[in-house]
Amino acid sequence: MAKGPAYRLQVLFEMREKAKKEAEEQYAEKKKLVVIEQKKLDDMKLTLQDMIHKRQDKKSEYVERTRRGEYTIAQMQANDRHIEKLKQAEAAFQVEIDRQQERVVEAERVADEAMQVVVKATQDFKALEKHKDKWQKKVHREAMAKEEDAVEDIAQAQYFQRLLEQLGEG
Repeated sequence: MAKGPAYRLQVLFEMREKAKKEAEEQYAEKKKLVVIEQKKLDDMKLTLQDMIHKRQDKKSEYVERTRRGEYTIAQMQANDRHIEKLKQAEAAFQVEIDRQQERVVEAERVADEAMQVVVKATQDFKALEKHKDKWQKKVHREAMAKEEDAVEDIAQAQYFQRLLEQLGEG
């Protein structure tokens, strides 16, 4: 069978397919960044918990040693300053955690925007894909109709040929 006509929107079809793939790749990259930023945030939260536990352990140690009379007043004051510095370090680290949380939110926003681009590109591609499908079916139906017409013409020609031969013999 002869090759059918070329799809007149093939270039657009390929462009939309490429745009869809690129949008999917961009989304994957943005989603990967969200995961990375979230992992950093989770690690930072664990670090803060460790800092809190170490401060609490130090405070318990200082209280116990103070209770046993191992520290002078100056040492107790130094211990209190040390505990306060640990609290300040925790507060400063909490600020860093808050900043990281903002980075996570921003990365999620960017990923959501990338997902919207994927959705739009996919819709555009699917619409054109559906159009191409309908066009191919139409071309196939037309080709089948032409083929049926050709077969019918051949059958008629053979019938008339036999009829003429019969008339010529008769």
